[in-house]
Amino acid sequence: MSKKSKETFKQSVFALLISQVLVKGLGLIYKLYLTNRPGFGDEGNAISSAGFQVYALILSITATGLPGAISRIVSNRTSKGDHKGAYKVFKISMLIFGSIGLTGSYFLCVFAKQIANNYLNIKEAELSILALSPSVFIVAVISVFRGYFNGRENLKEMARGQSIDQITKTITTFLFIEGSVFLTVNPNTTIMAACANFSATLANLFECLYLFSAFLKQRKEIKSDLQQNKVSEKVRTASLIKEIIRVAIPISLTAIIGSIAKNIDSTTIVNELKNIIGYENAKKEYGILSGKVETLIMFPLSFNTAITTALMPTMASASYKLKEKETRINKSIMFGMSIVMPIVAIFLCFADEILKFLFPNASSGAMILKISSISIIFITITQMLNVVLYGIGKSRIPIIAVTLGVIVKAVLNKILIPKVNLSIGGTNGAAIATVMYNLVGFLVCMIAIKKYTDIRIHKINIIKPAIASAFMVIIIKILFNITSHSIVSLLISFFVGAISYIILLFLLRIIKIKDFCFINFKR
Repeated sequence: MSKKSKETFKQSVFALLISQVLVKGLGLIYKLYLTNRPGFGDEGNAISSAGFQVYALILSITATGLPGAISRIVSNRTSKGDHKGAYKVFKISMLIFGSIGLTGSYFLCVFAKQIANNYLNIKEAELSILALSPSVFIVAVISVFRGYFNGRENLKEMARGQSIDQITKTITTFLFIEGSVFLTVNPNTTIMAACANFSATLANLFECLYLFSAFLKQRKEIKSDLQQNKVSEKVRTASLIKEIIRVAIPISLTAIIGSIAKNIDSTTIVNELKNIIGYENAKKEYGILSGKVETLIMFPLSFNTAITTALMPTMASASYKLKEKETRINKSIMFGMSIVMPIVAIFLCFADEILKFLFPNASSGAMILKISSISIIFITITQMLNVVLYGIGKSRIPIIAVTLGVIVKAVLNKILIPKVNLSIGGTNGAAIATVMYNLVGFLVCMIAIKKYTDIRIHKINIIKPAIASAFMVIIIKILFNITSHSIVSLLISFFVGAISYIILLFLLRIIKIKDFCFINFKR
């Protein structure tokens, strides 16, 4: 690959990182608006999130494994000069998974009422499920486009599409909700939740249209590649279908089982608590976890996406020696931990202040946030380990890991949630169960890395960021305690703490200037 091509790919990965930050940043603004909007709050979060979790479960069956699977196959074939085979993979995938996505949309549309009443036990979620039902088909189509673009080393189009999606969702959510309130005079939480979810469907449609237009613009380049095809042997459709399914199934199964873990909360929290604290309060408890806490927990994890995306070629390539792979995985973990560890520390020490600042109209849930934040550490490292396992062909291990985790979570949810009189019960219990789910996945993957590879994960890459984060929160705590305890003093304390943390990263030699260029983007 030429120098120019490598530079283009570096820019593409950087664009993906910026896109993820933008997407999660706008997603946080989106959630701030919804949670603080009179008439929405934790109850609205419960209704919209319950519908979204069912949608996510169906989506994990129809589309989640597609981008990675199609990308790997397309990239493999184009590297051999088989552009016709790569393009055929795109067309077959669009036909198969478009049809599956259409079936998923039909299923959600027809059975929305039964799902809301009998599965979720939140009858108000019916409209939210209906609002999301077209999105299953749309996202299936988007996933095929993403996989094809990624396989052709065009991450910029995927990044732009994601940004368009989030910008559209943020703007249309505000317009639809305010419009519904204006038209109905009084806020209706059920209608508002449906409006929020329909905004997601509309945003997906805009992203799909953008990717389709980007595909049309690249038709000339694609036709040129097809004319220069270096493989004379005609690829059989049946063999391509088998290849797509073989690659997609492990990734899809991992996503499906992971989605089941989130659906455990949507089906058990309200069901277990409604007879103890009442139906409305039970809904609000689920809304705290699925709305505010989930949004805050997922925000730091967005920074990990670009790292794992860039790390995958190194782990999958046979051209890299073991020592090089070990260096890159350890530096990836160190970089990831350096990003998420201070956020975890802040959540643990300032959860109450953060929720009051971000959600002044619905600030409850500090203990849930503290407990849930521990999961960030396990998720970050596990994502890195999964890259290694997929790279060495051990794709069954992540499936085993999430399956065992789901079993542990289901059992703990059943035991802990009803114990509302204890600090480990209720929604806190569900958060504890999620931490254990992620811990089990982490441990299984770590054991597999030790068993199937000679790669050593250095604990110092986790310990050092933890030490720096501890010093940072001590500095923030001291400054905050000697000031007025106002929002302004909290923000100033955070700013000083962030500066001190960056200085500590260099003093402890956690990062060096050259570490910012450690990932080799050569494919």
